[in-house]
Amino acid sequence: MKQTLLFTFMFAFLIQINGLSIFTDSSGNSSSLLDISDPDSKNTDVFRQLLNQETIIRMSLVKNVHALMKDMLDLKKSMETLETSQQKTDIEMATLKQEVDKLKRENQKLEHENRRYEETFRVVSENFTKVDEHIQQVVEQLEEKRERFETNTSVVLADLKVEVRYLSVTLLDLNKHTLEIEKKFPEMMQEKYEQLSLRLNTSVENLNNDIMTTNSTMLKSVSDLENSQNSIQYSISVNISETLEDMMAEVKQSKNDQLQLSSAVSSLEVFRMNLTNNILGKSKKVGFSASRTSSSSTWNSGTLVFPSVITNEGNGYNPSNGIFTAPISGTYVFFVNVQSYDKQTIYVNIVLNGSTKVRTMAWSNGKDYDYDSGPNLVVLSIQKGDAVWVKHHSGQGYYSTGPITTFSGFLL
Repeated sequence: MKQTLLFTFMFAFLIQINGLSIFTDSSGNSSSLLDISDPDSKNTDVFRQLLNQETIIRMSLVKNVHALMKDMLDLKKSMETLETSQQKTDIEMATLKQEVDKLKRENQKLEHENRRYEETFRVVSENFTKVDEHIQQVVEQLEEKRERFETNTSVVLADLKVEVRYLSVTLLDLNKHTLEIEKKFPEMMQEKYEQLSLRLNTSVENLNNDIMTTNSTMLKSVSDLENSQNSIQYSISVNISETLEDMMAEVKQSKNDQLQLSSAVSSLEVFRMNLTNNILGKSKKVGFSASRTSSSSTWNSGTLVFPSVITNEGNGYNPSNGIFTAPISGTYVFFVNVQSYDKQTIYVNIVLNGSTKVRTMAWSNGKDYDYDSGPNLVVLSIQKGDAVWVKHHSGQGYYSTGPITTFSGFLL
């Protein structure tokens, strides 16, 4: 194709050259010689002008030929560039065909996957429909259970309200009765003491009278014996030893009665002193409550000290070491509550003179955000001077924002 175009341009060039050489001979060579044989000078001038014009035309044609040759070279280069572009285009077309084939295959795979996904989506939709129906059934069941729970709760709350009213009335009566007893107790004890004292004095007087009567009887008996001895000395000489033995037995019995009377008086005096001490001790109020003022996530040993004192009747609790020392003997109630720190677990004991009595536990399952409480209560019969405190058993940490982790006790 390139050679055909080249020949076409050369043929057109030759035709143009031949068509414009009308003023030359058949050899194509130009002549600038004048025909001197022509007598007509005008014709000579015209011919000269024609020659000049032909020369100008030839020069223009030469320029045009050079320009045309240059255009042909540019065209040739353009043709070569076009052929290179055509080759590149063919390569790109082949590549595009491969890409199209690949895309077709991928499209087939995608269509297959799409059909499979559509089937999966259909199954999932059916499952969602079933789940939704099941959820609706569960919601209905929960609603029925909630209604039954609310009904039962209302009934239970009504019963609880009745019980609370009954307990309130009972507690009021008990409190009133306790106040009356507290008011009458000193009078009753004083009356009992006076009665015992009166009975004791009466018994002592009776014993003294009995002793005096016994002494009089003994003296009379001795006198009678002496008279009898003077009068009937011979008759009682045989039985004198038995009589003396009887007399010695009676004397010993009298001495034993006197010793028993003295012991009874001493016992009554001790009883009176103990009764007085008990009356004075029972009238004394003992009770305390204390709490922690801050939390700790690392506490894991020793005594748990409660430095913030809320109540300390009788001054039995020491906030510096956390130990309660009983100021008087009696039956005491102690209560402890330990709040766990976040998800930690803590065990503590209430100990009496170092011996564990009860244990409390604030246990966490380690899930999410968790603060558990561990309360416990114990009733102890302790003597004056006994010590009670809260001691670590296992675990670590405690939580206290305000009076949450606390230790309390009071005398019954």
